[in-house]
Amino acid sequence: MEHAIALLQQAEAAGVRSPETVEALSFLCTLWSALIDDLGNSENELPNVLRADLLSVGFWIIKEAGSIRSGQSESFRGLIDICAMIRDGLK
Repeated sequence: MEHAIALLQQAEAAGVRSPETVEALSFLCTLWSALIDDLGNSENELPNVLRADLLSVGFWIIKEAGSIRSGQSESFRGLIDICAMIRDGLK
């Protein structure tokens, strides 16, 4: 999660049309796709409510990343803030 945040911060500084943005969004979507797969696995031992909440967050992150890719959004702040909250919650 820390690496995703660092990449997003670099992308934010470089701008939405930068190679940094492509790298950051690619990494972020790969990370959250893996998390979504794990959270959707019946063997995941997290409580169902927490799993559902994290799945919702993951789907939002992937949707927001798509909005940046398509030019509908230019803000990385929500992605950075949510990933930071998840990171802090994992500590």
